[in-house]
Amino acid sequence: MNKIETILTDSIKSLIKHSSSPEKIKSLKEKHIVKFHFIPYKYRVFGGILQSMNIQFGNFIEKVMDEVISDNPNNEIIRKYSGKTGNSFALSKKSDSLIDSYITNCQIGNYTEDELLQNFNNLISNINKNESDPSNKIAYFKHDVDILFRDKSTDIYYYVEIKYNDDHDMGKFVDINRKLLKTYAYLQRELGNDKILKPILFYFNNKKMKGNIYLPESQIIYRGKRFFDSFTNIKYEDMDSYMKNISESPETIQAFNDLYKKIVID
Repeated sequence: MNKIETILTDSIKSLIKHSSSPEKIKSLKEKHIVKFHFIPYKYRVFGGILQSMNIQFGNFIEKVMDEVISDNPNNEIIRKYSGKTGNSFALSKKSDSLIDSYITNCQIGNYTEDELLQNFNNLISNINKNESDPSNKIAYFKHDVDILFRDKSTDIYYYVEIKYNDDHDMGKFVDINRKLLKTYAYLQRELGNDKILKPILFYFNNKKMKGNIYLPESQIIYRGKRFFDSFTNIKYEDMDSYMKNISESPETIQAFNDLYKKIVID
């Protein structure tokens, strides 16, 4: 078993253990036993545990991608910010307002891909000017950063926002794009205008399920294989195979069978 397989296996074991702890089961039982519902009580508790695992899967993907990116010696994870949830950042009020206006204009503009790319590049240029101007008023925020790394060969920094799929509901979808742009602006100010920083919205799965009216696909959005080919020394096909092998392994299936018996049968 290689390093990535070991990370995947250990992370999945930890996820299952945490989600099916006695405390978690007790909490779900107390929540569902008082609800009037047509689905049997025990099945709702079991479904709640599976839902909890699915939510935590996002954190699992972030951890795995940190290891995958780090495994390429050409990359340097910027630990001061990467993976941290309590980063304190400053952002010019001009950039803050500019990003909100950009999001609104994208919603009503019906842009072509070329128009979107031009508008996006103009936004990035204006953000960089705003964040390097000491006379601009600033606001302070706390924000998480999924991954920030530097390509040592080019000295380019990459801020990566990680999602499993692009099947989010419209409200969350807007927030994801707004967050990526504002976090980019925070980080550009932090790193300094002499550093080249590029934002990436990374979907772990290859499948394109929705178009993006806010970010140019060709420049900013990376799906599965494209990201692995561009920034890692691990093949996406190998990662896909590892995941399938672990999910269908006798050990993993037995763990879910035992959980089902504990909740539904007993």
